[in-house]
Amino acid sequence: MASVKRPLYILCDIEGASGISPENRDAMQHGSAAWQAAGRPRITSDVVAVCEAANDFGIDEIILNDAHDSGHRTPNVFPDQLPANVRLIRRPHLPGKPRRMVRGEPFGIVIVGQHAMAGGGGFAPHTINWQFGEVTINGLVVGEIGIELALFMRAPLLAVVGEQAAVEEARTLCSSCVGIPVKSLERNWFPPAEEMRSVIREKTLEAFERRDEMTGLDLESPFRFTLRPHEKLRLDRDKRFFLGALLRYILFRRCKGKMTEDKASWETKTVLGGLYLLHAMRAFMMKR
Repeated sequence: MASVKRPLYILCDIEGASGISPENRDAMQHGSAAWQAAGRPRITSDVVAVCEAANDFGIDEIILNDAHDSGHRTPNVFPDQLPANVRLIRRPHLPGKPRRMVRGEPFGIVIVGQHAMAGGGGFAPHTINWQFGEVTINGLVVGEIGIELALFMRAPLLAVVGEQAAVEEARTLCSSCVGIPVKSLERNWFPPAEEMRSVIREKTLEAFERRDEMTGLDLESPFRFTLRPHEKLRLDRDKRFFLGALLRYILFRRCKGKMTEDKASWETKTVLGGLYLLHAMRAFMMKR
């Protein structure tokens, strides 16, 4: 098969990895003994299965965003088990870095080890971290899947590997993507990673072969964001913190921002600018 020159972009998390369940949830805790012994091998197995499918297809560069725990310490995957053509993004906690590392438009996006958004059901649902409740972009409620698709606007979402609830969430955004559920809290179904590896590889290869059918998220500028914090938190627009005056100027003067205790909203010309403000909203949060 002819080589595909554009890179494949993979986003991986750990909560949706094969074989991680309520019985071994400590495997999600970065740096713990359970993470080292169980979490890392399981997410590595899932990611390698996707990479093997990509190499079978002829893709010659893979960009991997290892995003769990903000990706700023030891990788969740074992780097020495990845194929040689994988470039691992380190310190991807700033939203602009993954987009800069993928030159031009990617061949497509595959999301691995994914959980559902906050309130979305399944195992370990959340959006970015526990502090965030509901997030919307142009009226569309999004979790980490939707946020990533907005960052790579219109790039095709090829496949989502993870919790059944996350697969269903992805299909509401891009109905053509291939969903590869590896577990389900609702069905109490948690097969071992070894059992799912061949399934992931086969289904991901199918997604690559159907690439021309796939779609991405398609939203138009200006991008209107809203955020509701976790129910245990409130927003305080007058909270004092480093660079607070600058952030308030950007939010309220430049980006038409509004803020109450329960909701913040703002508008930007670019998705990236809006995402930086989304992450910055944690500075305004306080316990109720």
